[in-house]
Order: sequence, then C-alpha cells, then structure tokens
Amino acid sequence: MITPYLTFNGNCKDALNFYRAVFHCDEPKVLPYGDYMPEGSKTPPELLRTWVMHAEMVICGTNVWFADEAAPPKNGDNIKLTATVPTGKEATAIFDTLCAGGEVTLPPTETFYSVFHAAVTDKFGVNWNVVAEEMPKQVEG
Repeated sequence: MITPYLTFNGNCKDALNFYRAVFHCDEPKVLPYGDYMPEGSKTPPELLRTWVMHAEMVICGTNVWFADEAAPPKNGDNIKLTATVPTGKEATAIFDTLCAGGEVTLPPTETFYSVFHAAVTDKFGVNWNVVAEEMPKQVEG
C-alpha cells in the first residue's frame, strides 16, 4: 500500500483542521511529540511538545498521514509517499532498491510501531518512507 504523507513546520494541526473542513472528514488520529519519548530522551524540545509527530485522516477514501518536521519543508518537500509492507525483510529490500542513486534521509531504525522505518529521496527526487507492519518484539524486564 502507498500512503501520501504531508509534512509541515509547526502548523500541522491547522492543516488537519483545514482539510477536515474541506473534505468533511472524521476526527483525525493525532500523536503529539510530547506524548512520545524516544529511548534515551527525557523530554522533547519545548518547541516540539505540541507539534504533531504523527496524524492520520481518511480523505476521500484514502488514508493520509501528516506530521510536523523541525526543518521547514521546501516546495515539493512537504509531500512524501509511504510504502507500507508486511515484513522488515520486504521493507529492507524496497528501501535498498530506492537508495540506488538516491539520498537516505532517515537511516533504517526500529521503532515502537515497526521493526523497520526509514526514509529516502530517490534518484528522481521523490521522497519515500518505507515502513514494515511487523511489530518489534517486546523485551520483558
């Protein structure tokens, strides 16, 4: 599945409200940066605390992802496509192929929601996220 991913610089909530009104969408699912603490982090930067780390909203039958990013997007850089595949192995293969002649913008990483999440701008200038649906194994302590 390919998912459109729109990025903003601190005004993602405004964009969500705007698109919700335009397309008469249901309430989006929103996770602010302040609700997620990366491993080794004590608190998010104050600026990011209320920004949107991840949001999802169905627009005209398509699930669209949204987020705020600290680096202001340039023209065209605010649209990404997210390839979501079942396994980390499939995600790795797709990512490695997209990297040929491209530029890695997020090295492969394991997150709380996936064994594989990475990003690349391919040789044609298209911005991609590659995400595995496979969940990481939880370590019991």
